[in-house]
Amino acid sequence: MCTGPIENVKGVQGKYEVPPPVKEATKRNMQVTDKEVEELAKKPCAVEGLTPYERMQWVGGVALMTVLLPLTATTVAATVLWDALDRGFMGEPLDGVLYSVARWVNRKTAPMWKHLVNKEADAFIFNCVLWLGLVIPGAFFYCFYQTLEHGFNPYLCFAFHVFRLGPYFMNFAYTYTNCHKECHSFFGIFRGPLNPLLKNVFNWWIGLFYGVLPSSFAFGHAINHHKYNNGPQDVLSTSDKPRDSFTNFLCYLPRQFLYAINVTTVYQFIVDKEYNTAFMMNFGTAWYFGFVYLLHTFHTEFALWYALLPLGENVLLLACINWVWHGFLNHKDPEDDYVGSVTILEGPINVQEEDYHVIHHRYPGAHWETHAPLFKKDYAEGKYHVGPATMFRKTHVFEMFFLMILGEYDQMADRMFDPRGIWTHADKINALKTRLRTCWWGPRRNLSIKLSGKEVRK
Repeated sequence: MCTGPIENVKGVQGKYEVPPPVKEATKRNMQVTDKEVEELAKKPCAVEGLTPYERMQWVGGVALMTVLLPLTATTVAATVLWDALDRGFMGEPLDGVLYSVARWVNRKTAPMWKHLVNKEADAFIFNCVLWLGLVIPGAFFYCFYQTLEHGFNPYLCFAFHVFRLGPYFMNFAYTYTNCHKECHSFFGIFRGPLNPLLKNVFNWWIGLFYGVLPSSFAFGHAINHHKYNNGPQDVLSTSDKPRDSFTNFLCYLPRQFLYAINVTTVYQFIVDKEYNTAFMMNFGTAWYFGFVYLLHTFHTEFALWYALLPLGENVLLLACINWVWHGFLNHKDPEDDYVGSVTILEGPINVQEEDYHVIHHRYPGAHWETHAPLFKKDYAEGKYHVGPATMFRKTHVFEMFFLMILGEYDQMADRMFDPRGIWTHADKINALKTRLRTCWWGPRRNLSIKLSGKEVRK
């Protein structure tokens, strides 16, 4: 099982004091009026309100959801049940025997492995590589052997995917988190002779068993997403539709799918005349689908259910995650990172400080260990107060996803944290509606400001 270096990373704790000058400024300038909310509320969220192109997206989204939801939800639910059984249905997630043992192993091996990594805090990642890069592939190829010898067994396949995801799908979480960290690490996680061998181990080896096309993080995410930051030319942009609608999420799913298989990213790099990057994207695509095709030559069912199923899992789960991380917009400045990226404080599971998503966008190359100190620094300087930033407490990304698409504004407001301490519950609801319903581009663009530069779709 994969777990982090400490018991449960829950972010910065305690009371948040507000610098008085910033508090006064936000009182004067940052209130959201009912009139603005009413204007932004004029949005079609039903199928009949979609444009012809969006209807095509919706049909594609329904098809993807019909296929992916039962398969992904079943395995994810089984991993959550596994974790609950492991802790006897008591305590918090990851408090059970398996993760207690995994954390003990991390503590005992840290003195040995710290010499293998550039940052001592990353010593536990070597254990993740051993588990995800050796044990999981070992189980994969054992299932491959069994399938060749005895035919496809759906029960074995289901058991493998639950094992692959790990209790509370933490193997999935640490795989994708470190694919993400790896693509932002210029020098790599490891040091010495290990670095050339393991510098891209998550994206180019471990990711094969988790539906990751290796170049999607290294180029699609690191270059396109961080360059355009949820704007019109970000191929993963959520900002052309109100995010408090399940219908709109279904329209978004094909966009996530085309990103996951590198189609839209390659196209955007060609538009940007970054031909070498487009070539590397295609090489990553060939690497992944070459692996799938090789398996297909031996056993088609195995290739479909063992190798391609994780790609569908990638599409659905990462679509939910991105819908939350970039679901909110400042209607006066859509490039405002503090409003446009979410910060979650005191979340139950904060894998390698991913809940400080604003910090990641402000300092994309910063090591995860510095996210909490950078948050404290920026917070003390009042940077989170001006918008104010989109912040929530004691929640997690999947809970927020369901609250968003169901329009549960009361519950979102209960979790919303105002760093200035001046918004009422009603103020928070108004702010949430405005931020979720602001559209940066597309047929529902409702910004009152003039757009220029990278904000304008080419």
